[in-house]
Amino acid sequence: MAKQVKKAAKKTAKKVAKKPIKKAAKKTAKKSAKKSAKKSAKKSAPKKAARPAPAQKGRRFLIIYHAPIESMEQTANMTPEQQAQGMAMWNAWAKRVGSKLHDLGAPLINGKRLRANGSTSPSTKDVAGYSLLQAEDWDDVMDLLEGHPHVSGWHPEASIEIHETMELPGM
Repeated sequence: MAKQVKKAAKKTAKKVAKKPIKKAAKKTAKKSAKKSAKKSAKKSAPKKAARPAPAQKGRRFLIIYHAPIESMEQTANMTPEQQAQGMAMWNAWAKRVGSKLHDLGAPLINGKRLRANGSTSPSTKDVAGYSLLQAEDWDDVMDLLEGHPHVSGWHPEASIEIHETMELPGM
């Protein structure tokens, strides 16, 4: 019993001794954090007024990739080497398009249709993905899509749908 009392007393003494150290450490950490925040704010403060980013020329186009659902399953079952080869084609296209590729987008799965009455059902549109392009006009966007990997022959029913976005005032 005496041993247990001694152990408990030692633990309590250690805790009491650590508390002031922890509080002091917290105060020091807070002070140094405030000082470094002030210094970094001074360093990062612009000397001249920041210029707004230049507006991109041209119009924006939504590129919608269509493919049957089984083609998505086919892609999922490819070897890592085959997937890497497919991504290399996409990366090469993205590099060729350059700054006109506003958003490479992503593959899409599990689409749902939402109706005005709030009911939902699975989408039947076979939408496989999307991208956003910035182009001068329709001729430019068609040139950008020439040789696109989605319609390179990986699936005979793969297609691309293009929609020009419409700017709305105030948005």
